[in-house]
Amino acid sequence: MTAVRRYIGALALGALGGMATSVWANDIPVPSGQPLSFLQFISEDDGALVRFRFLAPQIGTGYDYMTVFPDFQVLCDQQVVPVLDQNGLTPTRIVLSMSAAEVEFGQDDPDVLQFFEIFRPENGICIWEEF
Repeated sequence: MTAVRRYIGALALGALGGMATSVWANDIPVPSGQPLSFLQFISEDDGALVRFRFLAPQIGTGYDYMTVFPDFQVLCDQQVVPVLDQNGLTPTRIVLSMSAAEVEFGQDDPDVLQFFEIFRPENGICIWEEF
């Protein structure tokens, strides 16, 4: 995970300029008001699929899935799409995840609640993909 974070730090600070204070920050504003912070960016399949992972420590306790569902759309439209555009990234799928605790990517922890949503970018916005 450290290598990916270094890459993200370079991506955020080097290429994004002012955007570094947005998606790469703690306390990202979302409709639910839940505390939310950026964890990790992962690019797969030669950039066709990108993942943005977020820490949402109160999901499952103070915030259920239906409460945070609108947060995914806002994150994708207002945080992720501008980052992709500014870095010339053109994925066909965007996976957003919220995790109640930090779990290494690809690892399963049955004690940690995680929510996932998939979008496709189209004309500067995110289109939700039901899976």
